[in-house]
Amino acid sequence: MRGALAGLSLLLCSTAYAQFDYDYYGIADVSYGHIAQAGIRGETRLNSNSLSPSFVGVTGSYGFDGGWTVAGAAETFLRFQDRKTGRRDSDPMLSRNAFVSLRSPYGNLRYGRLQSLLFDTTNRFNALGNSIFSPPIRALFFSGNLEGVQGDFYWDRAFAYTSPNFEGGTLNLMYATQKGLKRGKYSSGSLVWAIGLLGVEFAAQDVRVDDGVNDPTKENAWQLGANYNFGFMKLFALYSRTSDRCLASPDRNCGNHVRSDNRSVGASVPAGPGNILFQYGYSKAEGEAIERRHTITSAAYVYSYDSNIDIYVIGMDDRVQDLTVGQSAAAGVRVKF
Repeated sequence: MRGALAGLSLLLCSTAYAQFDYDYYGIADVSYGHIAQAGIRGETRLNSNSLSPSFVGVTGSYGFDGGWTVAGAAETFLRFQDRKTGRRDSDPMLSRNAFVSLRSPYGNLRYGRLQSLLFDTTNRFNALGNSIFSPPIRALFFSGNLEGVQGDFYWDRAFAYTSPNFEGGTLNLMYATQKGLKRGKYSSGSLVWAIGLLGVEFAAQDVRVDDGVNDPTKENAWQLGANYNFGFMKLFALYSRTSDRCLASPDRNCGNHVRSDNRSVGASVPAGPGNILFQYGYSKAEGEAIERRHTITSAAYVYSYDSNIDIYVIGMDDRVQDLTVGQSAAAGVRVKF
């Protein structure tokens, strides 16, 4: 992170000698409603990520001859209900993306704090995007490691490469070394195709976590997503599989081999002055000491007041076997700037 910030500072300092492009941007999403998940008592409050996570960011770039560009970005999440930055108190100051990059005709190289490729696929191929109410987002990134994936969906000290677009196809590669509670080595890759009205992406990641306290764990995860725009309706489909295995010494049996499957389908349908968004997800996790079934159904109606302001209502039904049902509903406004 310090390296990314230092690189961005050098980029900004270059304005003393040359003119460069810069921009600031973000999303302010404020809603009020009852937020609950399966097995946990809900609460009625303000929320900052019902339709999209709130954040603010700044970016700068300087172009050279031959199509080469040096750039950087610094972004942080906002929690209006707590009047704080970050998704949680343990987040770094720049809790969203924070990186420097080098773009060229041969692709784009980035280094810093980056969004994982698996999260990108999950966000891209479901009707509710990165909403906290989105079934695949909740199942894979907010339901714990037994059902979801290891580690955060933002990786620190990450190197990433994105290839040039070739006949609708793009290759992405990422590698990171994490510290703290999720210390270990993280690697991933994805292929994205956009062919007319059809979009397809395949992503996979390999994570090895060893914090020096708990048994080390190896996780393999892969995901296939697709969407198709019929004009009168846009359909989404997403399938994910994760497999976790303990890497303890041969004389120990930590018994945490778990495999989980996640299936999700959704649609975006124009209705009157807005759009109806629907997404359904079903997850199954099985292992030597676990059997879990998880169903999430979410829907929203989004009215675009103008190109920057959306007004919406959103709801979610969250069910895990043997736990109390969690039901949520909220109404809010999302402003893009």
